[in-house]
Amino acid sequence: MSKIKTLLIDDEPLSIKHLKTILTKHCEDLDIVGSASHVEEALEKIITLKPELLFLDIELGGESGFEILKRCHSKKFEVIFVTAHNQFGIDAVKNQALDYILKPINKLELLQSVENAVHTIHKKKKSESSSGNEIASQRLSLPTMEGLIFVDLSHITHIESEGRYSRFHLSDNTKHLVSKNLGEYEEELERKGFTRIHHSCIVNLVYIDKYIKGRGGYVVLKNGKSLEVSSRKKDDFLDKLQ
Repeated sequence: MSKIKTLLIDDEPLSIKHLKTILTKHCEDLDIVGSASHVEEALEKIITLKPELLFLDIELGGESGFEILKRCHSKKFEVIFVTAHNQFGIDAVKNQALDYILKPINKLELLQSVENAVHTIHKKKKSESSSGNEIASQRLSLPTMEGLIFVDLSHITHIESEGRYSRFHLSDNTKHLVSKNLGEYEEELERKGFTRIHHSCIVNLVYIDKYIKGRGGYVVLKNGKSLEVSSRKKDDFLDKLQ
């Protein structure tokens, strides 16, 4: 299994440093991809870094760590709270946190919590992989000038509109011009891990490497291709991306 991408969120630099030191030294299953000190920074890094595990403080310089969870409508990460306050345990449970650790950190307690988190996340990954394999086996028939071409959905990176036609881009860099417009594919593909990011583009979420913010912003695919996100589609797209 690959390492678990981990984000540390705390408004105290010393707390971040102490936690990172322990995790780096003793938890080889974790990959510390970044840290954040306030809500907006944390939300931005959740979108761009796609962490699988959050170590989250509750009081963030007058803001609340719970606000981060509230604004992540489609939460695809696990949470371990690390805080100096013991009165938020019930709220943590309501937010389905894996654990609630009080400062000053007890190293043995922290390591046990990490072990439980690693087990939970790997189990979840295995389940999603099985589901992903099922989706990958699905195929789409594309009506071209030569006839029908059958492609695996997992090989489609994105589809671009060309008037009454659609151009399918595949992971091996081949392209197919299809005699149907983009709208005829949207509903079917939305149920299978794709989303419309612009009136002229549908993208396979699996192939998105990063999102660059802006009025609408744009995404960069794993093959380096950049695609514009329309401002009208932005909020819905970011919900799905998270």
